[in-house]
Amino acid sequence: MIFRKLRKFLKPRLKHYPAAFRLYEAISWAFTRSAFSPKHFLPTIAAIIFPMWIAPRCRLARHYVGEGKLDKAIAIAGDVLARKPEAYLDDDTFLWLAVAYHLDGRSEELRQVFDRTEDRRSEMARELQYDRLGLRFFPKHFSGIGPLGLLDKYMKADILGIIPRRTNVILAPPENFPNPAYLRYWEKYFSLITHPRAIAVLAPLSCCLEERSNQLWCGPRGMRNVAMIGRAAQLQWDAESRGPLLELSAEHRERGYRLLRELGVPEGAWFVGLHVREGSDSDNLRNSDIRTYRHAVEEIAKRGGWVLRMGDSSMRPMPSWPNTIDYVHSGKREDWMDVFLWAEGRFFIGTGSGPQLIPPTFGKPVAIANFGPIATIVCGKDDILLPKHYWSEKKGRYLMLAERMQPEYAFNESIGAFAKYGIRVADNTQEELRELVVEMFDQLEGRQADTQEGRAMQVRFAELAATQQFYPLKIARAFISGHPDLF
Repeated sequence: MIFRKLRKFLKPRLKHYPAAFRLYEAISWAFTRSAFSPKHFLPTIAAIIFPMWIAPRCRLARHYVGEGKLDKAIAIAGDVLARKPEAYLDDDTFLWLAVAYHLDGRSEELRQVFDRTEDRRSEMARELQYDRLGLRFFPKHFSGIGPLGLLDKYMKADILGIIPRRTNVILAPPENFPNPAYLRYWEKYFSLITHPRAIAVLAPLSCCLEERSNQLWCGPRGMRNVAMIGRAAQLQWDAESRGPLLELSAEHRERGYRLLRELGVPEGAWFVGLHVREGSDSDNLRNSDIRTYRHAVEEIAKRGGWVLRMGDSSMRPMPSWPNTIDYVHSGKREDWMDVFLWAEGRFFIGTGSGPQLIPPTFGKPVAIANFGPIATIVCGKDDILLPKHYWSEKKGRYLMLAERMQPEYAFNESIGAFAKYGIRVADNTQEELRELVVEMFDQLEGRQADTQEGRAMQVRFAELAATQQFYPLKIARAFISGHPDLF
């Protein structure tokens, strides 16, 4: 923990000194990610000498997942699970074994892992009679900004009776979450327990009654894919013309516009938030290159708007484009300001990453670009989806949308795993991204620019969504016009 805080303190400061930063990166790699790092070397030795020693092997599998070496992680996971370790592996360890299957697109093995953990939790809850308490916990698994955004779907499903009504409890201090200000907005619907002693008392209950974040559970045990829950809840919410669950506070609105002026946005100008995922896990297809968004940003600037780039300070600096502010490197980032940008922007541009889920909780639409596994989409009713392209080297063409729903592709987020199937994942082009922004403007301003062919493609996409049980959001014109043969 101390070293993690030290790295967080040093890294942004050393970026101003290239030679020192390169030395820091080399030392950090040697001690954390190289083959001889303690976290890697010791579990490797243990796995060789003591193949039945489960815990070190699971840590090694987790390390392989982080490196994108899914074959090695899955080999360990398969052997560990064959030893029936339910009695002495905690849920977090099971989760990391499941992540390997998830990233590799192995949906059946993934379902089996979650069924096993759910069987164990349900049996324990019944034996201890915890299931009679009417409680649902949202603990540390919801500590990411994306899982926090999923609270919207859980609460809508709870209100509508799609899932059993419960008293919903968030069990963690706000500082454990990436955005405490956003977490506080959910106090209207959730009981937020922050006192360490209360958390310690309730922890035994939580382990049996806690919800998961974005795990793919389904089947007769009542667990369902979060995309399925999101579809059912949002469709019924739309049909009943209900509004967003959250509303920006007057205090955050006033402070937000004041900080906008300090950042250089003129008085009265409108703005758009932009987030492009670029994680350190280079094998993850959710990553994209922000430099390809230039035409989209220029389209907004041409119309008089401003773009504020969101994310964290580990991201590469943004190029100098018109009417653009690299907010994450401005030195003025605040948790409440993030909330302001999500809630008050004209719309939001996101990728398949956590921030994409937040604006719809305030009723703001998202232009979702460079999205990979469509079957996992969780979104708002006014969002527009521009998927990435899956080129099949064997077939000499792009995969059709229905083909992308096959088990090996549907939930796969690993570029390396796709390569094993002869699939090359291609990002959206600059022109596609610009056209996505144009389409969002058309939607907001009430212009209908869809062709008859385009509307027919939307119907086909909605039919596919119904079959696969994900929300039938609008698919981008740029995708339809460029690839009408994929529907």
